[in-house]
Amino acid sequence: MATDHFRYLQEHADEIIPVLYDYARNLAARKYHWYEAKTLPLGKTPEDIVTDVYVAYARGAGSSGKRTKGIRHFDPDKDIMLQLKGSIKSAMWALTERASTKNELLARSEDAMEVEFAPTDPIPDDLVESADFARAVAERVRNHPKIKKGGELADLLALFELETTEVADQARELKKNEKEICQLRYQLRQIYSEVIDELNRQ
Repeated sequence: MATDHFRYLQEHADEIIPVLYDYARNLAARKYHWYEAKTLPLGKTPEDIVTDVYVAYARGAGSSGKRTKGIRHFDPDKDIMLQLKGSIKSAMWALTERASTKNELLARSEDAMEVEFAPTDPIPDDLVESADFARAVAERVRNHPKIKKGGELADLLALFELETTEVADQARELKKNEKEICQLRYQLRQIYSEVIDELNRQ
């Protein structure tokens, strides 16, 4: 049962949590250029991410059902450490995407662009709470008509998959200015939002 996973986590927290701290720090340094004395987007630390994941599983202990924001459930048929690490990876990804969306929408506002967009949070961590779900999202995005036809959005997705995530680096690779890259990133997030909504309805 999933409750057995959480009970195991509680009983072995002194051993598991330090391992998760190390995993989160290494992930943050490798993929998001984090280093000691620096915080992740929105002021979070790798340790905060681990704590958030632990609390989310604690809230989900003894229950099951649909994905709910702030609540995670263990899959009793899967390895506990793989699930914990997958949740940390998804939560960190979602955090950086939320921060990126916020910054880009702010930049658009400061540039006084004529087109206004409603606030959006296209990749919430409660929807990408498992590695399996994240893989399903990635596959559907790659097969989305706007991506499959090639062009700028496909090129941008390829850069993300190569871990070229900074706006300036993407602008240089695609030979565009940063405002154009921000517009493409917004379109790509809209595709992610559409795909996640479809999967969530299934």
